[in-house]
Amino acid sequence: MSHAGIDTACRNYRCMTRRQWLRRTLGAAGGASFLGLLRPEILYALPGTDDHTADALIILWMGGGMSHIDTFDPQPGSEIGGPFAAIDTTAEGIRIAEHLPLLGRQFKHLSLIRSLTSSEGEHDRATYQMHTGYVPLASVKHSTLGSIIARYRGRSQGDPALPPYVSIGIDWAAGYLGPKYAPYYIGHAARGHDGIRTPEGLGGRRFNERLRLLKEFDRSFRKKHRGDPAIEAFAENYNAALLMMSPRTAKVFDLDDEPLAVREAYGMESAFGQGCLLARRLVKAGARCVEVSLGGWDTHADNFEIVKSKCGELDRAASALIGDLRRTGLFERTIVLLASEFGRTPSINDRGGRDHFPQVFSAVIGGGGLAAGRLVGGSDGGRAVGERAVRVGELHATLCAALGIDYAESNVAPDLRPFRIVKDVTARPIHELLG
Repeated sequence: MSHAGIDTACRNYRCMTRRQWLRRTLGAAGGASFLGLLRPEILYALPGTDDHTADALIILWMGGGMSHIDTFDPQPGSEIGGPFAAIDTTAEGIRIAEHLPLLGRQFKHLSLIRSLTSSEGEHDRATYQMHTGYVPLASVKHSTLGSIIARYRGRSQGDPALPPYVSIGIDWAAGYLGPKYAPYYIGHAARGHDGIRTPEGLGGRRFNERLRLLKEFDRSFRKKHRGDPAIEAFAENYNAALLMMSPRTAKVFDLDDEPLAVREAYGMESAFGQGCLLARRLVKAGARCVEVSLGGWDTHADNFEIVKSKCGELDRAASALIGDLRRTGLFERTIVLLASEFGRTPSINDRGGRDHFPQVFSAVIGGGGLAAGRLVGGSDGGRAVGERAVRVGELHATLCAALGIDYAESNVAPDLRPFRIVKDVTARPIHELLG
């Protein structure tokens, strides 16, 4: 991710890269290894059995502040509307910008929130809030919703060696929940399997034999240091990395396994498009939360040209993802959320751009048993919330409820402070979406 990505990440809240994570977990401690916990069921919690409609979440993150007026809340013909026309979608009464026709065809399976609102108009703070539900504090790093999902939903019933939380193009730390629940970060989806491929010709049987031999070598070391929290935490990360190197799990990250026509449908030249394809593969294999970032929406200048270009990339990839999820039967158990940290100003500045605008913005959501074809809230011509304000906490509560997570529950940080999953104690799930 480039430094132009002030719009795609909080620089002061970054986790280690995929390569760093593997290097630290596979190569530290003077060559000693820690295989005492080499069982997936120890690494992550078992799946919950409570009543819920969804098992997984895919976040499509539009980093930089996507203009709501030029995408999902068009105002054609008005003084603030800009040059774009609005088009009908397959959802009755919902119109979106003309550069999103493929998504428009999927809208009978989706719902649109047009009245999201927050008080954070700076990239890092707003991105942090949309991911954690909290504003940044100097004394603690809060856990993202993805880490919360990994903590409470745990490993899947598919591939138990697969990380429950994967982030593509935007990286996060796990915050107070600790590194066990940090995302497995991938910079570019097409290279997602580079660091976990086993040597040529090493099949599953030989791989497991080597692990068993290594475990025997480490027996005395484990016995000596058993019970040490630092050693146990390191062992969990180490074993998670080793488990991912099994041929079965590593193959999930290999996009060359897909037919060329499928890769092209998502946009072969698009890192975001290939990330959406990998997200589908990961969810199919059992990942609980996958985030894919499309940055570059910080349009202080040349707003309309940039938005037109970004919409082309978004439209192709997101519509292919939703279509694939539906065809493979995954959509009913997988929520797809398309969101950004804020919207853009109704006014157009002297550089042909729009500036930061958290007062009202839009998000698209669907799948996972949520209601489809719904319009939640509305703006006053793109300028302010017109009806049914939706706060960040309400969005998070909705996602948690659909995933079977008690959003009112608290987790205790290392300094013993409790933090609710959804900070806003007045927040409730969006009833229009849960039915």
